[in-house]
Amino acid sequence: MLKSRTKHKARPLGRVADVLFQIIIHGDMSVVLNLCLLNKSTYEAIKMLEPHICRWFMRTHGTIAFDPLLTLEPWTGEQRPLTIHSLSRCFERQRIASGLARHIIPAVWGTFTPEQSSEMDLEAELRLACRLERGLYVLFHMGDIARDTEKPKHSKKPSAAVVTGRLLVLTRMLDEYHDLPPAKRRLISFQEHACHVYKVLRWGYREADIGRRRLEFRKHLDKQTEVDFHATLRMLRELMERMLLRHGPKDWHRDAKNEYSVISWFILRQSPRTLARLFLDPQEECCGLEGKTTDCGVRECHFSDPLDQYWYAWRKSPDLGCQDCDCKRRVRSWSVKPTLIDAHGREYNRAAERYLKEMWGQRHVGLHRAFTLGYFNTLLC
Repeated sequence: MLKSRTKHKARPLGRVADVLFQIIIHGDMSVVLNLCLLNKSTYEAIKMLEPHICRWFMRTHGTIAFDPLLTLEPWTGEQRPLTIHSLSRCFERQRIASGLARHIIPAVWGTFTPEQSSEMDLEAELRLACRLERGLYVLFHMGDIARDTEKPKHSKKPSAAVVTGRLLVLTRMLDEYHDLPPAKRRLISFQEHACHVYKVLRWGYREADIGRRRLEFRKHLDKQTEVDFHATLRMLRELMERMLLRHGPKDWHRDAKNEYSVISWFILRQSPRTLARLFLDPQEECCGLEGKTTDCGVRECHFSDPLDQYWYAWRKSPDLGCQDCDCKRRVRSWSVKPTLIDAHGREYNRAAERYLKEMWGQRHVGLHRAFTLGYFNTLLC
């Protein structure tokens, strides 16, 4: 009798799920992810508690709900369900976007100083930072599309319309041989030109697929979000150009014909962590201007690894076997143009430019009034 009563007596620590929940709520998200790898029963218990765990951690971080743009599924335009894995990713991306948005503006437009407290409006800067943060969410999705499209699992048989488009491009590029100058036609045969075209297309249609998927993703964005995205990209491009001048070789120059596609192409492919490493790490502690070299010597630079992809794209091409040919710029544009430079993209880019000018005027309110009222006319003349 005593043994049977002992068996039915409640366990002092409750069920396994209750113990797990107590461990989880007193830890952080990394504890949850590590516990998922412990064994099958622990994983199943955590999945059972998943809604409660997600709500608990959101409450702990003071988050009522994430921005719908952050939890958007770029492939379908639907909202991702919150799981312990997606929650961890959302927290990280929200943190990186918030840090980047508040860093970009003073890095490009200058920081506040006590002497300028009456001339600059911090509220205007914070309003702009909120919109740049939403633009960064779009940028993160653009990078996801580029990386996911390159994975084999997403490779599928192209549609008839895509195949027809590829044949038209192929025909056009082959016909360009007859438009080459006679001196160049004597240096390269039609067979060599055709071989080069095939290599370009084989390399380039991955870029075309990225551009097509990005264009599909843009259909799920409203006009204001598109403007926020273009404003964010304009500010990041400005920051990127300054970084290249500081951390690049001495022979680097701003090529007005080519840099638009290379810099934009590079930024649109980066992960949130790489963007944070590029733009949030302190610039002054690395790579002094006098320390730049053009030879093959090794120099210590915290930004060399993240920038390797940019320099490779700027200088070289993957075994395309061409010299004075714009195939690199043309092929990269297949992923950049549908994202930025179609008819609507140009419209949103101009709207972003007007918006940034307006916000600059609101931020530099004292200086803007001084120029407007003509206080500096004598100095300027």
